[in-house]
Amino acid sequence: MGVPRELSILSRLLDDPSPVVQSAVLDRVRQAGDEGMRWLEKLASESDLSGPARDLLRRLRTPEAASLAFLAIARDRDANVEDGLLYLERIIDPSLPDNALRDDLDKLGERARGLLFSPSDIRSRLRTLSRVIFGEKGYRGAEEGIGDPENTLLSQALKTKRGNPFALSLLYLLVARRAGLELCPVDLPGRFMVGYFNQKDDPIYVDCFAGGSFRTPDELRLALRENDLPDDSELLGPTDTRTTLARACRILGTQYAEKGDAVRTQTFLDLAAALVGKSRHGRR
Repeated sequence: MGVPRELSILSRLLDDPSPVVQSAVLDRVRQAGDEGMRWLEKLASESDLSGPARDLLRRLRTPEAASLAFLAIARDRDANVEDGLLYLERIIDPSLPDNALRDDLDKLGERARGLLFSPSDIRSRLRTLSRVIFGEKGYRGAEEGIGDPENTLLSQALKTKRGNPFALSLLYLLVARRAGLELCPVDLPGRFMVGYFNQKDDPIYVDCFAGGSFRTPDELRLALRENDLPDDSELLGPTDTRTTLARACRILGTQYAEKGDAVRTQTFLDLAAALVGKSRHGRR
């Protein structure tokens, strides 16, 4: 018998309360490997057995395992920021499926790609992208509860259409890349952004928390000085995936500290330290 049929038979046992049966189901899903996990994820999102399926996923995917996977991705020179964000969120919700981010981002990317035309200049294309995300689709900055960890999580931003500067910037970045626009994250203190960098012209910075408004380098330098920060050109440059994911950890660590969740605070600050060192914990 093939694995799919065996797994189909197992679905009848998912809600069996017997510890022996539950243990046997877990062992069989483990043996099925990735196929077993995909089957369980599908049940968790689409069937009447979503509750038992999610419980099993939580037992198979622990926060500790997600932390190790996250670090492995973040330390990879060719790391994919989208994969890193997924495993970062699995530290909080281990049952999160593989398509938790991908499906919604693909839909947004397809919509944007259909409206962008190569002959247009980059500013026009970025304005079109902003109209899709912030106009047509209604994404907004989460003015209330901006310190809530959920507003940092991309999966929640996709669901609620609200997010903090980090979540909205990563959403914009990943949709832009699907539409053929190569933007970069900008690890600016106080307001994470994305930018378009072309050696011939000044960078174009997109403030996603302000509905996709453009910012100039001079505006950002002034903002840094007004906040008693050095207007270091390095701060205005593109940043890599590792630094971006470390920023996410610092934000979450600070937010969980404000909520009094000592375990998650330490988890995310430790991850940030493992990536870039403790000296950068203070940057939001």
